[in-house]
Amino acid sequence: MSSDYDKRMQELESLVLEKRQTIDNLSGVPFVVFPYPPEKELSVEDDIDSFVEKLKFNELSVSLIDLRDLVFTILQDENLLESVIEVEKNNPEDLREGLNSAFFEEYDESRGKLIDVLVEEINGHDTAVIYRCGILYPFSSLSVILGQLENVIKTPLIVFYPAVKEDKTVRFLDETEGQYYRAKVI
Repeated sequence: MSSDYDKRMQELESLVLEKRQTIDNLSGVPFVVFPYPPEKELSVEDDIDSFVEKLKFNELSVSLIDLRDLVFTILQDENLLESVIEVEKNNPEDLREGLNSAFFEEYDESRGKLIDVLVEEINGHDTAVIYRCGILYPFSSLSVILGQLENVIKTPLIVFYPAVKEDKTVRFLDETEGQYYRAKVI
């Protein structure tokens, strides 16, 4: 990876290990987004593993969440996986609305199944790390997830995100329009 990437990774490690109390100083939310070039999705996983190991070595409990696996698990548990695959093949435009209702609308009088599972996975840990966020495209975005987690979790949440950073915006998979996140973007 580039030297810029390495510098940003060092900044992330320093923030989480040495300056944890400053994570939410400016934004009021304990979220950090670490964008990386989308084409580097697979090679970033080794860096994520190293980052998590450093946190654990420093006696921090970490919830490592593979968002792709989580989405597929929820779809399978809800008996929706085969129908989602079928809709994606035949009517991909319909997929967004259907998945939004399956993941983000009220589920058992709560915030939505995906958000409820994330809250459960995150709470009780010193740090949470989410990766493989490419699964969100095109039915949702990170800003939707972070918006629903805002004021719900206090745990520092680090999101490794396949995106291009431009000033204060992040373009998901280098395809979507840039959006501003209240999270600290490194």
